Amino acid sequence: MRAVGVIAEWHPFHHGHAYQLQQARAQSGADLVIGLMSGNYVQRGEPALISKWDRAQVALANGCDLVIELPFWYATQPADIFASGGIQALSAMGCDFVSFGVEDPHFKDYELLAQWMHDHPKAVAAANASVDAIDNMSFAEKRIAAIKTLMADHDAIRHLNIHFQDNANTLLAFAYAKANAQLEKPMQLVPVNRIGDNHRLEELDETTLSEDSPRFTSGSAIRRMIQTNDAQAENFPVKLAAVVPEQMVAQLMAAISNQQLVGWNQLFPFLKYKLLSASADELASIYQMSGGMEHRMQEAIKQVASFEDFVDNVKNRNWSRNRVQRTALMTVLNVHDAQMQGMLAPDQSQPLMLLAANAQGRAYLKLMKEALSQDANRWNLVSRVDQSVERAWPMWIQADRIYEMLAPQLPSQNFNHPPIFK
Repeated sequence: MRAVGVIAEWHPFHHGHAYQLQQARAQSGADLVIGLMSGNYVQRGEPALISKWDRAQVALANGCDLVIELPFWYATQPADIFASGGIQALSAMGCDFVSFGVEDPHFKDYELLAQWMHDHPKAVAAANASVDAIDNMSFAEKRIAAIKTLMADHDAIRHLNIHFQDNANTLLAFAYAKANAQLEKPMQLVPVNRIGDNHRLEELDETTLSEDSPRFTSGSAIRRMIQTNDAQAENFPVKLAAVVPEQMVAQLMAAISNQQLVGWNQLFPFLKYKLLSASADELASIYQMSGGMEHRMQEAIKQVASFEDFVDNVKNRNWSRNRVQRTALMTVLNVHDAQMQGMLAPDQSQPLMLLAANAQGRAYLKLMKEALSQDANRWNLVSRVDQSVERAWPMWIQADRIYEMLAPQLPSQNFNHPPIFK
């Protein structure tokens, strides 16, 4: 069986995600679709709106045959590390293809650039070094500036049509292409052109929403709509049905009813306690805490009443909003730099938590079982969490235990939770 992999957060799963899965299967001609999904925390540095189990169940009903959890220490990273972990995991799962959304229909140029950069590491290192000393520029902006320098200096890639500005999906897709080029046996890339609203859209015009006319919009706009609407209003489920599939409507309404929606509002008091009780020296060892950010965070937390205000007070030209959020998440979860570096080490064994599968997905797992069990493979399929799993990967289990604290009605996220089979 040939598999196409999709790296996703589904925060929440919406109509655009269902479209992407359908296109991934159709364009690749694969026999099944594997979703590699971030668990209970996502790349922007925030808790997932609803649990990994609820999101996996919706994905299974809308085009996925198999849903696997991307390890926490890859799921909460900047684009390059996030992409590297995802691509390696899909390769370990035997995928022939990897599919992703893009805004630029000419993605072949990005693929050619990724391969050229893989073949010329010294030139890439020199370009990165040339921009690293620039002040008032975020890490992502520096990497884009380095690419512009490379293209200006080398005839072989000068002609390529590359546009990263306001193309967040394409930027992440390029990270996938670079990580894929590093593989001994690269997967075939299957870009899917994004349709509908821009990925960066923050707020919907809700008067245009209709249950009879599905809207392809951004996850950010959907989350804002959920957070600002009266969930008890009669028309609220109708608004949801315009932007997410019926199974996600049901999951969201159940989470709201049971007070299981999770976000930084629930996590913020824990962050405040940590920043007020820890010393600056203790905070300095937190993963991604650098350049004196700990002092800026400790001052900001004394002056703000919400997490959004906190991020606005800390971020600057060097530290983007996402960087601040990820560092805040590592702070409240007490993840130290040495711990994270250990989990990201090339020889570190990695878990692939089985969340959900249909009959096709289960048949594929049987075919992959022998390959994943080989000693040379550092990726380990986990279908049940027990004490041996916790001993092997304590950071993951600890993070999920804290997630459980954010909504008391949530079931256990790991122990005694079997995979979802359809």
